[in-house]
Parts: sequence; C-alpha cells; structure tokens
Amino acid sequence: MCDEDLRTRLKTLSEELKELEEEQSYVLKQTGLHLPGHTVRRYEAEVQTLKASIAEIIAELELRK
Repeated sequence: MCDEDLRTRLKTLSEELKELEEEQSYVLKQTGLHLPGHTVRRYEAEVQTLKASIAEIIAELELRK
C-alpha cells in the first residue's frame, strides 16, 4: 500500500475505534440492563483488534519516513 492509502486506512480505523468506544460506553453504562459476559468480551476484543491494526499502520508509516 502507498502512504496515502495507509493514512486513509489509519483515519478510517481511528474513526471506527472512536465510534466503537462510544457505543461500548453507552451500552455498558445502561442502568438496569443486564448484559451477558460475552457482550463485554466482544467489545474488548473488537477494541483490541482495532488498536492493534492502528499500531501496525503507524509503525509502517514510521518505517517509511
């Protein structure tokens, strides 16, 4: 991928992470709503996956400088 594509992908992943964290915060802070444990683990797994992808892209961009 060229640098431009990596930066575009980085921006997209960062936006997805922000949206997911906002959704997670909203859902998990609902009072009176019982959520199964797998819901919490799913959010955590998705956040970690996005963060790992973002870190990989940042590392690749740094190597190219």
